Amino acid sequence: MKKYLKYITIIALGTIVLSCDNYVDIKTEGRLIPEETENYRYLLNNSYAFDITYGAVDVTSDDISFQNEAQTTALGAYDYYRPFTNFYKWSDVLYFDGERDYNMENMYSALYNANIVINEVMKSKNGTEAEKLAIKGEAQVHRAFIFLTLVNTFGKAYDAATSATDPGIVLFTTATVSDDIKRTSVQNAYDIILSDLNDAVNSGLKPINTGNNVAFPSRAAAYALLARTYLYMRNYPLALENAEKALAIQSTLNNLEDFEFNAFPTRRFDKELILSKWNGYTSFSYAPQILSLSNELINSFDTNDLRYVLFTQPSSNFNSEYTLGRTYAKEGLTGESRNAGPTVPEMMLIKAECLARAGSGNLAMAEINKLRQKRFRAGQYVAMTATDNKDALIKVLSERRRELMGSGGFRWFDLKRLNKEPEFAKTITHAFTGQTFTLAPNSDRYQMPFAPIYFEYAPNLQQNP
Repeated sequence: MKKYLKYITIIALGTIVLSCDNYVDIKTEGRLIPEETENYRYLLNNSYAFDITYGAVDVTSDDISFQNEAQTTALGAYDYYRPFTNFYKWSDVLYFDGERDYNMENMYSALYNANIVINEVMKSKNGTEAEKLAIKGEAQVHRAFIFLTLVNTFGKAYDAATSATDPGIVLFTTATVSDDIKRTSVQNAYDIILSDLNDAVNSGLKPINTGNNVAFPSRAAAYALLARTYLYMRNYPLALENAEKALAIQSTLNNLEDFEFNAFPTRRFDKELILSKWNGYTSFSYAPQILSLSNELINSFDTNDLRYVLFTQPSSNFNSEYTLGRTYAKEGLTGESRNAGPTVPEMMLIKAECLARAGSGNLAMAEINKLRQKRFRAGQYVAMTATDNKDALIKVLSERRRELMGSGGFRWFDLKRLNKEPEFAKTITHAFTGQTFTLAPNSDRYQMPFAPIYFEYAPNLQQNP
């Protein structure tokens, strides 16, 4: 039991730190008996602990631009906002000495619980083998999501030529560790992610989870995360195969015209959501900590696009002193934070991108237009066309940026992977309080630095340069 506690203590991971006593309480509360299969079901039923992602990276991409002096003045006035602005500036140090990275800690806390289930449930009592496999499969989907998010936050973009030696993340796969905490390779992380998800799709998960259960992994979610993983690996044939498998199970789209004068659905009622993974610890709904959108992104929209109409608002709506630009506003529509979990539109976009890359530009545009039809009023919709396969790919990537804007780290992770392709590599700039900050393609700043406090617990943890 001390090893379980050391797992959390050494790396200081988790606001929901479980002491030995609390761990026993979870297993034995009420009528529950230690080592019963249903204990592991109850552990996973704490969906709030798993329904998280690394939300801080939403401020780092070229989708975001703090254009209003009043906003930057307010952000610069208080230490409370400093990590937020440091992410925006791609600073060498994001946190002061003694400060903790709660985004990372919350994900490692969820990992702790996932690892308990994965390593123990098959040996538990009074459950069928089918029940145990499905419970383990859910935990494996959660673990795969955690590793995929963290390795793309702290590690380099996947590159088959270098990922075996590129530093990745600390990979806890059991609830016991040595004192010597080190990062393993990017390749090692992806190997575990793929193994977990391939196990999960065959574990007996429910095909779809909706409503109150949308935070519980389904078979569609496992296929969807496989598609996302292979996309980030730039293995487009397998990304396409798994996106199509996810869509074969779940493919319903919201018609945004239905919500122009009606409340937008929350996660429980969002037909597009395959698995909820929200940024519940970092809401950017209120000034000054709002996601002001770049002119480049805003100018890419047709102003009849209902994503522009519904999901962005003039920045002045958040503060009368903000006279420039528009701001990401979907959080205000739902009262919920941003989602990083897989959705039907994400799978359609992966499918379209892979088709375009495979030389099937016409099929790619057909998939994109199927999505876009639900993003315009019926009387204003005009089908998008492409002149050739390359043009189709460019248009698909532009559509992906619009559809997935402002949330889930999607744009940040896309910039990292696309920088591997010279035709899509991009230098981006952010301005803040009279200074301009520049991020070159493949810069070391694409790998977030670890907060200094963690080196007190893990002196051999390799810092990003």
